[in-house]
Amino acid sequence: MPDLLNRPQDVGVIIGVITKATERVPQLGKTQFQKLVYFLQESGVPLGFKYVIYHYGPYSFDLSNAMDTLDTLKVINIDTDEAGYGFHIRAGQFSNNFPPSAEYAGKIDEMLAKLGNLRPAELEVKATLHFVKKVLEKKGRTDRSAVVEKVKALKPRFETEFIEACYDSMTDAGLIN
Repeated sequence: MPDLLNRPQDVGVIIGVITKATERVPQLGKTQFQKLVYFLQESGVPLGFKYVIYHYGPYSFDLSNAMDTLDTLKVINIDTDEAGYGFHIRAGQFSNNFPPSAEYAGKIDEMLAKLGNLRPAELEVKATLHFVKKVLEKKGRTDRSAVVEKVKALKPRFETEFIEACYDSMTDAGLIN
């Protein structure tokens, strides 16, 4: 796991994502945050989190542990939703000790412009599509139908048409080719 406390610039990236995302959405939850950081890292921001496929798509246990640490240190706040619908992630009392990354501000803005307003379920499918496409490319399979088929197998609760629409919108946004 990247030791974020020894890499304040990376904490600044996380604070930047939280600050800018909470300007766009009324509630930034853990699923959304995990996927936004996944896409940011995939865009070239070297945070070093390892991702695996999990219940809601690509998930980083390292990022989850880092979030818990940052919450304990009051750099970020992770509060349970009073109505029981997930979590609210916000910049914390000591977030000013880690100024948002100027170096990656453009990447954060670009990623949030493409993905920042999406519902968690749509982010889940899009991140899963991206992850699966990368895995299948390593095996020499790059066709859309193979990716959609695999994601449908992983995410049977989503209609094939929805998965295909997500794939197409990601292609249009330049998130997959």
